[in-house]
Amino acid sequence: MKRITVNALVDIGCLITFIPSLVSGLVLYLVLPEGGGRGSGWLTYLGIARNQWVTMHNNSSLIFAALLIIHLLLHWKFFRNINKYLNPGKKEQGETTE
Repeated sequence: MKRITVNALVDIGCLITFIPSLVSGLVLYLVLPEGGGRGSGWLTYLGIARNQWVTMHNNSSLIFAALLIIHLLLHWKFFRNINKYLNPGKKEQGETTE
């Protein structure tokens, strides 16, 4: 598989896993906050119990983090040479002109 195809698939995977992570995080923070007392884990929103929201949030966040690490590794060459991209006319230390 071509490198650009792998990059595209990883980026699409990041987007697909980020959305449920964001939505479930917002639901857990705004609608079903922690600390409701005994049995609060069974509170529901949209027919889904709080502990299921937590599971969905944790799973999608872990997958997103793994894909993000893969994304960074695929772009490692850019990060290694970031000074060249940020300062295109400036010479690196140790370079000599002949």
